[in-house]
Amino acid sequence: MTPADQASQNLEAPFSVRRRQRGGRSVMQVSSSVSAMEALRARIRAQSKTVAEHIAADPDANSFIGDWATPELLGR
Repeated sequence: MTPADQASQNLEAPFSVRRRQRGGRSVMQVSSSVSAMEALRARIRAQSKTVAEHIAADPDANSFIGDWATPELLGR
């Protein structure tokens, strides 16, 4: 058996099949985390757009946001 074959048979060797599989799994985990975050951000953007459209179309909502978002000056 060649030294390369022996190293690949040793499960904790630097280039063993098991170590390469672990690396692939971590890449997949990071990739799925990134995809999940992108999906979450897209959902938040869509919901924010819906809220903004509602505020623009409804005078009561527009008035509420105008009052709520404008700070009061204290001491005047």
